[in-house]
Amino acid sequence: MIARELAEKWHDLFSRYAEDLYPGRYTWTKCLELAEMATEIKRLAKEKQSMIVAHNYLYPEFHEIADLIGDSLGLSLRVQEVGAKRVDFQSVFFMGATAKIITGGATRVFVSDYPEVLGCSLVFGTDYEWIENWKRQNPDGVLVTYINSDAYTKSISDFISTSRNTDKIIVYAAKMFPGRKILVLPDKFLGYVMKAKAVEQGVDPNLIDIYSYEKSFGPSPLQSWHAACYVHEEIGMDAADVALIENPEDELMIHPECGCASSCLLKLQQGVIPRARAYFLSTEQMVERARLSPAKKMIVATEKGMIYRLRKEIPEKEFIPVSMKAECRYMKANTFEKLLTSLRSDRLEIVLCDDCCDPKNPRQDFYSIHIQKSIAQKAKVGIDRMLAIK
Repeated sequence: MIARELAEKWHDLFSRYAEDLYPGRYTWTKCLELAEMATEIKRLAKEKQSMIVAHNYLYPEFHEIADLIGDSLGLSLRVQEVGAKRVDFQSVFFMGATAKIITGGATRVFVSDYPEVLGCSLVFGTDYEWIENWKRQNPDGVLVTYINSDAYTKSISDFISTSRNTDKIIVYAAKMFPGRKILVLPDKFLGYVMKAKAVEQGVDPNLIDIYSYEKSFGPSPLQSWHAACYVHEEIGMDAADVALIENPEDELMIHPECGCASSCLLKLQQGVIPRARAYFLSTEQMVERARLSPAKKMIVATEKGMIYRLRKEIPEKEFIPVSMKAECRYMKANTFEKLLTSLRSDRLEIVLCDDCCDPKNPRQDFYSIHIQKSIAQKAKVGIDRMLAIK
């Protein structure tokens, strides 16, 4: 398909499914520019035998060129499954790093910008000293760490978890290590929701700590560090309530990271929100639920990039973002221009090095970003433990 034909297709598609999400972005001229770059991207990807994968939260144009679309762990596992020789991972940096940790030397993994640009407030809000203090206070404690974390944090953790299974991992850890403290990190909202779910399954709430500013150690002052997805946090505690009031017949799908998640969980437990109307779901579970639900209209509480995928894959239903402000600047820092530069220049590749740098501050240069092999190996242990739990 030539660029002009592709531009016409995209202009129609984006006008239909994304105009309200990104007002004024997809003009005919913009679509033509994107289509011209897409043609070159696909040519270079074929030439370099690269698989392009994109996270759900990216702009619609990435959904259209990607070989795979999904969430961070799902994409990484799929890359490993198909045995890709090279992958251009379009997401935030830690997701590309997870793919490299899982695939090791089998796959060359490229990202299109540095970690500070393709960042994440969960990573930026993780204080290593705080975690090390907790471990000193709880020498036999168990760390359950959300997959949305950096390589070093994964490496010091006992289990890695996802937004789909964190409660299951907590329950498993509690059974395997009875009486031991469990720290759930880094996302505080996910932690609160999954702690409540684990408690419903019989885990002693006093054994579960949530990484947050509410904790301090001994005489030291209260720590100010806390981690949350800033996009989900800014959605606010009342956004879901307002959405349900405005759409009384519709279903609400909530990502557990969402700022309204803890409030909604409490209201579900109190019966204020009927259990048949609100669901705590990972992004992939949202797709599954949307396909199966009898509801014709669904409110989605997560980054609004997810709406495009839902609308395109399930066009017979209506999907409304809980907030038009739910947009991640780190995800949206991925652009076609950067991807083209990466493909043309073979940068930036995530490489496993022989412990040549500080594990907490990996070395970067013009062409590569380093992760220590020993750190990657330790991080993979927690991931493998998670995957082994049925």
